[in-house]
Amino acid sequence: MRLFALCLVLTGLIGQSAQSAELTAVVLSVNPQQYLAFHNAAQQFAAAHPAIKLTLRVLENEQYKRELPAMLSSASPPDVLFMFGGVALTDAAQKGQLAMLDASGQGSDWPRHMPPALLRLVTVDGKLYGLPLSYYPWAIYYNKRALAKAGVAPPASFAELLASCDKLQAAGVAPIVMAAKDLWPLAGWFDYLDLRINGLAFHQQLLQGKLSWQHPQLAQVFAAWQQLRDHHCYDHDSAALDWRASLPMLYNQRAGMMLMGSFWTGLLPSRKVNDIGMIPFPKIAAAESAYEEAPADVLAITAKAAHRQEAEQLLRFFATPAVQAALASATGVLPARQDAPAENAPFLKQERALLNHASGFSQFFDRDSHVEFAARAMPILREFAYGQLSAAEAQRKLEAERNRHYGPLNGKP
Repeated sequence: MRLFALCLVLTGLIGQSAQSAELTAVVLSVNPQQYLAFHNAAQQFAAAHPAIKLTLRVLENEQYKRELPAMLSSASPPDVLFMFGGVALTDAAQKGQLAMLDASGQGSDWPRHMPPALLRLVTVDGKLYGLPLSYYPWAIYYNKRALAKAGVAPPASFAELLASCDKLQAAGVAPIVMAAKDLWPLAGWFDYLDLRINGLAFHQQLLQGKLSWQHPQLAQVFAAWQQLRDHHCYDHDSAALDWRASLPMLYNQRAGMMLMGSFWTGLLPSRKVNDIGMIPFPKIAAAESAYEEAPADVLAITAKAAHRQEAEQLLRFFATPAVQAALASATGVLPARQDAPAENAPFLKQERALLNHASGFSQFFDRDSHVEFAARAMPILREFAYGQLSAAEAQRKLEAERNRHYGPLNGKP
């Protein structure tokens, strides 16, 4: 955290010469490499636009999430904000907190070079409200040596995943490192179980409060999750660790597998890259569609931006292939533009193949639902995953929170 604090001071040094316009932007960074990529991009923008004074704040992930609601509702918000694709962007647009972009993406050709599924995530009522920067899959990452020592092949089915937990336990290896202190890594397990069993439309309706958490179709989801509990798949020692602190367990062979977004690979030591493999979340139902978790990171202009013209120039700059490629490679994710030159980063070909074959994308538990509901729901998911609640108890508590936040369902299941 100290590195981020020092770097924030440096961003204030960009463009200190006499200039005619000021521009403020606040973005999110998950690692020092991503911070440096934003810093370098800001310097390039300042050099290309000497008449604009750019003040760029780069906040760590959790801090950004805490500050975002206040920034959006401020009477004088930053001109440009990092946003999450999905419900968060849609809500902000419908509340009048974001500026609508013109159909061409503020004078740029970027919409023609992005997958339709990504553009749908920044489109509200047929209008564009954000520039996708990057997107990334969630997948199961595994330590090849740890699995080989336990006689385990990378699981291709849910039954194989359960069996691998038994074998890894017997070999003295934690089957799955969880990083449950952050809560959201654990919520990814619910997302994938529900996507694999009930599909994308059901999953999105559930997280948007349109279906009860006691819906009959959720019984199989919690039953599958119960099987993961019964096979002792989750490592209890990592339950108190955040996602960064848990990573050495995987790449040092103390754990066999981890479900995580590909952004974590930006922190993988280069000497360990060849030890790690990547597979999609295993199938559960034979005929299921291949829906994947693929959160999108976005830049948007606030509706009350004091420097709208300069903000549009900044978005055009971040829409260029070279800038998108640099930002994506720093984090181990995919650039939103399909024509962006992709670095030969670990897992890049697998990530593209996984998402290119997907039937649709979810945005993650706390992006597909309202932030207030997610904050109350994720601790309940944690209690269930670690055996502190039964399925029925967890579903009752989740439904109570759904009703508290979204209201009654008028008798619908």
